[in-house]
Amino acid sequence: GCVAAFRTGIYTSGSETFGSGKYGSLEAMIASILLDREATAGALSSDPSFGGMKEPVLKVTHLMRSMEYQTLIPTSLGGAPMQTTYNVKLWQIDNIIGQGPYDFPTVFSFFLPEYVPDSGPNLVAKLTSPETMVAVTMPNAVGLINGMFSLIKYGLSDCNDGFSTDPGYNNVCNDNGLFQRSYGHLMYQPNGDDSARASDLALLLTAGRLSEGNLNTIVDACSSEPDQPSKNRCMQQLIVTTGEFHSTNPITQSGEDRVSQTTGGDSTLSYKAIVYFNLAGGMDSYNMLVPYTCDSIDVYGNYEEIRGSVALPKTRLLEIQSGNPAQPCTSFGIHENLPVLKNLYDNGELNFVANAGLLAKPVSAVDYRGETPVQLFAHNAMVAETQREDLADEFVGTGVGGRMVDVLTQAGIPANTFSIDGQQVIVTGEAGEGPAQIVVSGNGVPEFNADPSINNMNDVIKALNNATTADSGFYAETWSSKFCEAIDTQQTLKAEVDATTVTFPFPDSSIADQFAMVTRIMQTRINRGSKRDIFYVEDSEYDTHSNVDEQLVENFSRINGAMDAFVDELKHLELWESTVVIQFSEFARTLDPNTGDGTDHGWGGNHFMFGGAVNGTHVLGHYPIDFNEGDADRIALSRGRMIPTTPWDAVWKGTAEWYGIPAAGMDKVLPMHNNFPLSSLFSETELFNPPVSAESSEATAEEALDHHSLGRQIPLSH
Repeated sequence: GCVAAFRTGIYTSGSETFGSGKYGSLEAMIASILLDREATAGALSSDPSFGGMKEPVLKVTHLMRSMEYQTLIPTSLGGAPMQTTYNVKLWQIDNIIGQGPYDFPTVFSFFLPEYVPDSGPNLVAKLTSPETMVAVTMPNAVGLINGMFSLIKYGLSDCNDGFSTDPGYNNVCNDNGLFQRSYGHLMYQPNGDDSARASDLALLLTAGRLSEGNLNTIVDACSSEPDQPSKNRCMQQLIVTTGEFHSTNPITQSGEDRVSQTTGGDSTLSYKAIVYFNLAGGMDSYNMLVPYTCDSIDVYGNYEEIRGSVALPKTRLLEIQSGNPAQPCTSFGIHENLPVLKNLYDNGELNFVANAGLLAKPVSAVDYRGETPVQLFAHNAMVAETQREDLADEFVGTGVGGRMVDVLTQAGIPANTFSIDGQQVIVTGEAGEGPAQIVVSGNGVPEFNADPSINNMNDVIKALNNATTADSGFYAETWSSKFCEAIDTQQTLKAEVDATTVTFPFPDSSIADQFAMVTRIMQTRINRGSKRDIFYVEDSEYDTHSNVDEQLVENFSRINGAMDAFVDELKHLELWESTVVIQFSEFARTLDPNTGDGTDHGWGGNHFMFGGAVNGTHVLGHYPIDFNEGDADRIALSRGRMIPTTPWDAVWKGTAEWYGIPAAGMDKVLPMHNNFPLSSLFSETELFNPPVSAESSEATAEEALDHHSLGRQIPLSH
């Protein structure tokens, strides 16, 4: 195979030998891939699980190469001479299609290798499809098709959400075959009658996979165009919407229309929303919440000693009372660049949770490796498992938010999940149990196919992507089902979101845009018939391996402004009491800094939750006393990596109860929560205030807090 060809520099196929015989021969490697049994066996193409989804950037280059894109600048323009030679100018294409050349968003590329789509045959079969993570989200799918339509009709330009910029001449976008406002255009023109030209285009764009039914649909749809070039452009557009173009699968359509999901059910409930706020990269949360006044034990001194050059002096901290006699400190300090957290805390609307993190069961430094089945300290594993909350894989491919919505949907409560930052596991449920996640961007909902080339074009596109049989290609079906869903959702949601307004000014940042979009989607809840929503938002750049202090000042200032505006807007919309924001990060960081004044991957850390209904002004959990390995509590690992003493399940349990999850549904929502003593899990009455209309007294809430210690710590295993 490939390994042998790389090592020996030789690959033999039949009587032919390829390669130089030297280690690492590229000729041998390429031959071993192209001539392998899986690449040449025709029977494999009939296996519906064989093949894959094509990456978005490869779809763009495929269209441009197969249709012979050339740079062509008009030579008859008036004025000074213009440059007539350009490289292909794809302007910020990663923001349009979710992927761009030489522009990885992180060291882990654009998608995760273990990603399983959130619906369709891949989810049922538990087959990974990493490319799907970026290929089929609503903004990326719509952006890709809009961009390819623009390239086909107008050439490479900015016309109707094209892939490039305004070339600076001819202000009108005309679909007339002259490409007068572009840097270049597709040159290929097939010959023959309509069917022959369509077959030729299908051969180049789908490697002959396009089904006969889809081919005939395309020919009929474009037959009314006035001339051959117009028909060619029409056929090109329709072909690039098909599952056969976007995947390496053939398809077999069932002849049935796809059925759109509808919401409905109990309309008497009041609205509630959860916002999952992820600080990606592993936030150094021991500089977000710092020990301040600690009478019996000098915890601040211990903190200052191990943090060394990155320790924060008390003059840079905003002091708050712990609100919890079980904590080792009577007061803590919030980072100076997060004043909104102090204000919310002092107002009784925010709690911190100390030393929390991903756990399968209570562990200590003695047994944590064998009892925590996850790749600790690794970004991709910890991100995914923090969102899934299911280390035993009882509900493969799903996240805690998606499972909550599944339970509510099955109970007849209309609920939806939204990600404002790409496809996310947290808001993925089981296939058929609840609605699929809706992915939008912070910039709003884009318009799809603003200038259609033919009448009823969107109906034709849906017909090309109609329901398929069980033995049809899995990846093509995944594209078609998700794309049709994206079109339907886009049309409905765009009209609703465009009619909303934001009253308070939000700062100029990606996370502020995401929070603003959450408030706009919330305003559509009545027309959507939704009683429960879950939103995912994300801020990045928390992987602070160097200059942690400078980076946190910048990052915290950015999210402080976004959260401040978000709170103001929610109060204006009278949704403050209906919303809870829960902040997560895949792990904390080492308290002991490295030589670059940065900190490295840790585990347990400090987190916060806030909202109008939150029973705040408490530092929950158990803040560590000793950060050095060999501590009496056996929770400190090397370099101040802390084992969590509060599981994610603790906050999720009380939040799920507030959200309306019954006790019978908790095993699905939190399949690991029974691994922990009940005393280590927070209840709704501890995390949230009683409803305003409820007949409850302050004494009742205090009794609940007395019954379960706020400073609870998981009993450590021995």
